[in-house]
Amino acid sequence: MKMLEGITVLELGQVIAGTYGGVILADLGAEVIKIEPLRGDANRNAGIAPVHGESAVHLFMNRNKKSVALDLKSAEGLDLFYRLVEQADVVVDNFRPGVMARLGIDHATLKERNPDIVTVSITGFGEYGPATARPAFDLVVQAFAGHLDITGEPDGPPSRVGVPLADIAGGMFGCLSVLAALCGRALHGKGDHADVSMLDSLVSLLSYDALDHLNTGRVVTRQGTGHAHIVPWQAVPTLDGYVVIAAREEKFWQRLCDAIGRPDLKDDPRTVTNVARVANRNFVNTVLEDAFAQRTKDEWMAVLDEYDIPAAPVNDLSDVFSDPHVRARGLVRSYDHPALGHVRYPASPMQYSDWQFPNDSAPMLGQHTAAVLTERLGLDRETVTDLAEQGVVGVWEPQVAQGTRQT
Repeated sequence: MKMLEGITVLELGQVIAGTYGGVILADLGAEVIKIEPLRGDANRNAGIAPVHGESAVHLFMNRNKKSVALDLKSAEGLDLFYRLVEQADVVVDNFRPGVMARLGIDHATLKERNPDIVTVSITGFGEYGPATARPAFDLVVQAFAGHLDITGEPDGPPSRVGVPLADIAGGMFGCLSVLAALCGRALHGKGDHADVSMLDSLVSLLSYDALDHLNTGRVVTRQGTGHAHIVPWQAVPTLDGYVVIAAREEKFWQRLCDAIGRPDLKDDPRTVTNVARVANRNFVNTVLEDAFAQRTKDEWMAVLDEYDIPAAPVNDLSDVFSDPHVRARGLVRSYDHPALGHVRYPASPMQYSDWQFPNDSAPMLGQHTAAVLTERLGLDRETVTDLAEQGVVGVWEPQVAQGTRQT
């Protein structure tokens, strides 16, 4: 048995926030059925991160899912969706507020069809409030939530986090909302609706810095790789790259002093405590930069490991995926795509002892339309073909693959 086997999720996700949580649920064994418009969802835009004619966003975000293409604006397509809802556990969307109601598939309407249904709507700014109607993408929300202002070098412009943090956080909190609602339904006997905002998610991730500001009025300033409250906690240049040091506890600072050949710093008033080091940050930085400039990144990592100091090389992606530890952890998997052949991807970070995750390809548009409608709703193939000819559904027909690519 898979962890979530028997749970059916209808996903109306159009971009990362609406699909990332679905990847987690699908990895855990839920049957995640993407309900896509006949043109496909926005993640299929091959102009963004193209991989041999497909989008890397789609190839990652939609693995282990099924694709059913429906025209929800047609009466026939809407009726098919309602019938699927009657058999489902969860409906997830990330349309703008009000779209689900206009389509006739909001929580109140779907609950009439299935009283136990769980619905989760992931939006940029939430379903109420002055900014609710504003268009939102990851960069917009990172800026609005204050993350750009606290990210970057102290004397540089604001910077975004390198990954789409707002999208991913919205997807993760969306997944948590699904799991919590399913647990609540099992315990208390009713479904529920969750309003998940990318903005709310990022404000929550401000965590203790937000608490500090709210209670003291202190402003969080950009520190680059540094830390406002801990020194040393930063990237340091070596002869051929950077390493990061995270000497959060005094024992690590004292070991670092020995590692760089400066035991005198253990008793220096400027560096004897973390409070002193924060006050004399520039002095500490100069000492470290002078020391680390004498050796290569690998040489310093050998020394830091010997002294058991929390540190790491600043890896590029090639370094990451060739690292022996990453390889040993099985963090790269692959699936066979109908058009592209062998596709490698970063695996789920969750690992269980008694079962392994499914490993199905991101689907072609409408790849599972016929199978889902025949198996779940009892339609025959002729009816599905008629619906496709009427433009109510989209059906992908497999072709003999020739010259599939290895990615």
